Amino acid sequence: MRFFLIAAFMTAVLSAGSGCEKKQADANPFFTVWDTPFGVPPFDKIKNGHYKPAIEKGIADHAAEIDSIVANPDAPSFENVIAALDRSGELLKKAYAAFAQVKAADSNDELQEADLAIAPAVSAHYDDIYLNDRLFEKISAVHEQIGGMALSAEQVRLTEQTYKQFVRAGAQLNARQKERLRDINRELSLLSVRFGNNLLAETRDFTLVVESSKDISGVPQTVTDAAADKAKEMGMTDKWVFTLSPPSMIPFLTYAENRGLREKLYTGYVKRGNNGNQFDNRQIVNDIIRLRTEKARLMDYPSYAAFVLDDRMAKTPERVYDLLDKLWKPALDTAKRELETLRAIKAKETQDSAFAAWDWRYYAEKVRKSQYNLDQTSLNLYFSLDNVRSGVFQLSNRLWGLTFRPVSVPVYNKECSAYEVLDKDNTHLGVLYFDLYPRDGKRGGAWCGTFREASYGTDGKRIAPIVTIVCNFTRPNGSDPAQLTLDETETLFHEFGHALHKLFSQVRYAGLNRVERDFVELPSQIMENWATEPEMLRLYAKHLVSGEPMPESLIRKIRKSRQFNQGFATTELVAAALSDIDIHTIEDYKPFDPEAFEKEALNDKRGLIGQIEPRYRYPYFNHIFNSGYAAGYYGYLWAEVLDRDAFEAFVESGDIFDKATALSFRKNILERGGTQDGAELYRNFRGKDPDITPMMVKRGLIKPVEPAADSVAAATPVVPQAQ
Repeated sequence: MRFFLIAAFMTAVLSAGSGCEKKQADANPFFTVWDTPFGVPPFDKIKNGHYKPAIEKGIADHAAEIDSIVANPDAPSFENVIAALDRSGELLKKAYAAFAQVKAADSNDELQEADLAIAPAVSAHYDDIYLNDRLFEKISAVHEQIGGMALSAEQVRLTEQTYKQFVRAGAQLNARQKERLRDINRELSLLSVRFGNNLLAETRDFTLVVESSKDISGVPQTVTDAAADKAKEMGMTDKWVFTLSPPSMIPFLTYAENRGLREKLYTGYVKRGNNGNQFDNRQIVNDIIRLRTEKARLMDYPSYAAFVLDDRMAKTPERVYDLLDKLWKPALDTAKRELETLRAIKAKETQDSAFAAWDWRYYAEKVRKSQYNLDQTSLNLYFSLDNVRSGVFQLSNRLWGLTFRPVSVPVYNKECSAYEVLDKDNTHLGVLYFDLYPRDGKRGGAWCGTFREASYGTDGKRIAPIVTIVCNFTRPNGSDPAQLTLDETETLFHEFGHALHKLFSQVRYAGLNRVERDFVELPSQIMENWATEPEMLRLYAKHLVSGEPMPESLIRKIRKSRQFNQGFATTELVAAALSDIDIHTIEDYKPFDPEAFEKEALNDKRGLIGQIEPRYRYPYFNHIFNSGYAAGYYGYLWAEVLDRDAFEAFVESGDIFDKATALSFRKNILERGGTQDGAELYRNFRGKDPDITPMMVKRGLIKPVEPAADSVAAATPVVPQAQ
């Protein structure tokens, strides 16, 4: 159900100041029909004080709709129970969706404080729905009659999923257990908000102030110019300020010759939430794990991971460990070989072989230049933001005939832009926002969200989605357009894949928009494959000054370097996935030191080398403590098995832009939402279970094996058979 997703994404709700709340509520835009283009949120009229009354009224209206379903004297049916429930809560969804996205992308102290007040109310509201005995009786009655009803496949699926989600939300618990579950959910909602607020504060408050030009030696001019602008913004002259936002931090760690300052910046990043101050997240981590473990036991599962994974493609922690174990040793062995190469370079340059985590990116860049003659700063000249965005537009047009037309619509921040998305027959498919630069108040990382999901009205007409892509990319430098790194380029392709998944949706019921967490990254990650394909680079990678296409020699260097540093990249990713699954397979909670737990699990038990940190450490692991990836961070790797195998379908066609293959991917994956289990959807497209081999070959963990002329190499399925 869509409403349970809103409860899961309990990251934000807004509060108004008491003095002007009544006046603002009287003209609340959420209480009127939006006359904006395409029905987008009227951000030019929405004020901070509008969210709280809108969400409160949304809760009240939703509760009244539930009461009406329960009180209906007619015999329970699909239409008066399941469909009615699926349609309910529209005002709450509309208000909450707008606020959740704005709070994540453009937050401030007021919104963060309000989050702490409203989150428990929203949590309690959804508990009132899921734990409503009379409502569950009606759902159960419909569920028991499925075989005797004339229902479509989607209606059967919606009924089954509705029943399953109520059971998983505690509908079958006794009164005492339900009351305890309410308490746990309320506490978890507050802890999640506090975790996120602390992390935002730690990230925002750390700065590296550099006073001498010799201390920025090696750092690209565009980066130092941005650092100088940041210093001026903070009232400093003749100084440079570097922050923990990736466009500032990553280039400094990659190019800065001053090792001591690299250490300071790196340490500031990995110590977030672990500084013994008011923003320390270590106790919050303990409290969240304690409550999640208790919740799992309450739901009759041995661990929180077992509870979560029962509703995912992986099904069990054992299957997750099976995948991660397949990757861990070859990745770590590769990383160790990479380390020896880097250590030798450092020893030659400095006569000191001591090597730390803050040295890795710096010396890896030297290897990239020497072995592949590939200079990242020169490469960036071909990846202006306009070029890359044009590239994903061109790819979408080549594959599916889409057109993207700039439109003027209200935005929540002046840096946002928007496009109308037209299908190949020029019909309206949806609206797509872009919000791409870092700023104070924006959560780190990149994501794709919605202000409105695709759905169908009672008149049978499609309601088009309103989608947003949010990133933290390198800003423009003066009059020059923004230049993206290759990693940022792939990130935009990635998030654009999520957007296409939402834009293409043809699901008729809101409750079937949900897909498994370890399947949801397939549409995004498959798009990354095109980013560095020669045919694609020739389309969009144009020089910032000359406008000339990327030369073939440079394209070959990019292709040749694709497995560069993959031991490091895979190891830090798998390490984070192991950290996540390890902490969520705890069966009997006891207070623990997150740092010691991580060290024992990764360094002592599995041999992680000290020069590599897991991609996220517990005190700033936002994915698992303030988002929907708890016991699910492995999903990026699980989906990579799918995406690499799926991309092979295009390769096997002989044309990576093959329209027939693209249409099959659209019809069987992108349009279908959660109308079937992910494993079934994948087999509908590929005709088989996925093979892990293409993924391991791409990451350089195994060498490709050419099949004999008279045989076909056997696949090694990693994704389980549909249950």
